Amino acid sequence: MSKRRIAFLPALTFLLLTVGLSQEQNQNVPLVTFSDLQQSDSIQSPFRIVGYVLNIYKCPPCPPGAMCKPCVPNNIIITDAADPKDLSRINRLRIFTEKPDELEPKKKYSFTVKLKHKLPAGQAITDVDLVSFEPLK
Repeated sequence: MSKRRIAFLPALTFLLLTVGLSQEQNQNVPLVTFSDLQQSDSIQSPFRIVGYVLNIYKCPPCPPGAMCKPCVPNNIIITDAADPKDLSRINRLRIFTEKPDELEPKKKYSFTVKLKHKLPAGQAITDVDLVSFEPLK
């Protein structure tokens, strides 16, 4: 075997083990539905949820020297419907993320998220922080 192949094998082994472990860890994170979000006391953080990206929000840049109002941090809004007809009746979840541009509107994803803070028992979960995501078909 050449030196290149010998050096390549440990790197390949490490990569395969890393992917395998991350998939195993993702399976240990509970999957919840949008209706589960209505009662925070039964949900452990982190958790997974499947949804469609409804909206992407990026805080607009503030020009140098200007006094701009603080804005809501970058986030996406997800829902359980691919193409909601009545926006007033849909389930939503706001997911805060540093890079909302990595996601596409109307696409379905599996999100691993964590609670921003501890909620009182019975309170609905409305916003979370993104840990990771995976596109779905």
